[in-house]
Amino acid sequence: MIKLKRGTKGLVRLFYLDEHRTRLRWRPSRKSEKAKILIDSIYKVTEGRQSEIFHRQAEGNFDPSCCFTIYHGNHMESLDLITSNPEEARTWITGLKYLMAGISDEDSLAKRQRTHDQYPF
Repeated sequence: MIKLKRGTKGLVRLFYLDEHRTRLRWRPSRKSEKAKILIDSIYKVTEGRQSEIFHRQAEGNFDPSCCFTIYHGNHMESLDLITSNPEEARTWITGLKYLMAGISDEDSLAKRQRTHDQYPF
């Protein structure tokens, strides 16, 4: 995937989950110990080009269905990513939402989402 950063062109990185599925990692990185996000620290995952970085750098350059943003940490940092195709983006978005919810199957996530939509408190 391509990782967008402020003030630079996108960086091609390999993203993967660690063996315990508790961290999202990427490589290569000059700061390998910082090249991770705890799944528990993810606040939300959004589809498309919605983040500030996408608006500044990627306007019109990438298919929105290949773009997504992971908001994480105490300061709501964003990790802005571009996949090579919409299916890959969808797989990552769905998978991360499952992991965030601690859910192992699609039916449970769909039920939980319907409940949340019905009772948004």
